[in-house]
Amino acid sequence: MISQNNTKNNSFSKEYFEYLEYVNTLNIKEESKDWRLKHIRGFDIYLRANDIDFQNLSKLDVYNYMDSISSLSSRTKENRAICIRMFLDFLHEKAELEINGRETFPTIVCTKYSTIPSYYVDEEIREVINSVDITSPLGKRDYAMLLILTTYGIRQKDLINLSYSNINWNDNKIIIIQSKDNEVNEFPLTKEIRYALLDYLKNVRPKSDLPYIFLTQDGKKISSGGCYNIVNKYFKKANINIGLRHHGVHAFRHSLATSLLTSGIGIDEISAVLGHDDVSSTEVYARVNFNELKKLSLEVPKWYK
Repeated sequence: MISQNNTKNNSFSKEYFEYLEYVNTLNIKEESKDWRLKHIRGFDIYLRANDIDFQNLSKLDVYNYMDSISSLSSRTKENRAICIRMFLDFLHEKAELEINGRETFPTIVCTKYSTIPSYYVDEEIREVINSVDITSPLGKRDYAMLLILTTYGIRQKDLINLSYSNINWNDNKIIIIQSKDNEVNEFPLTKEIRYALLDYLKNVRPKSDLPYIFLTQDGKKISSGGCYNIVNKYFKKANINIGLRHHGVHAFRHSLATSLLTSGIGIDEISAVLGHDDVSSTEVYARVNFNELKKLSLEVPKWYK
């Protein structure tokens, strides 16, 4: 239990101590109780220092406080807002405060469909591939891996598990058995990928009894982390302006879907290429087709006083 003796009674408001007593009744860890309280202490001190009482507290007062702590880290400010929201809700439910925390700090509900997937345009993808030194043994391997990822948009695990049995050299086909659902997806083996694979397999692949096509330099299976590091290495080497975009294997999958959509390929066809069971999983990419979305945009009206 957190005691009032741990603070100076004249340093905090009666509302703070009411909340302290309430928090002590909650069935949560002591660390969680202290976390809730420590983030409202500064808020309480700020209000008292500016002669603001809770009876007259407004949203603007709360926002002014948040502005006053703008130099703190984003994580600290986020935690401060969460704790103040709970504090304000507590006082509102006790009819001691007109405003409440939920309206002062509204929560935005996000789902996996709420954000636009990270993707790269065709020119950026080509720059990544061109950054590979195909004269070196590792470069030959990495070049073939990147070509497969960018051409077929397969998942990282499916690339790692790609085996000799998945390549039909006679019919120029590559068969992907998706690890996610065991569905079989068949693609045409392009000349560029065929030659890259043959160059790697005949000339530099380590000798190994493992069935996997792509191996580490010492003949072991490539791990998920290793695969990510390979991709990330060439994003950096190509000097791609990543910004806030993801730059792992899945970014190639998103980029392929976006490129196909921009080229006018239908959602159903893209869904088949990506091996989605449900077309709704593919529809998330429709939001990045900005050229088509612009056609649906409306003029913003001019408002006059």
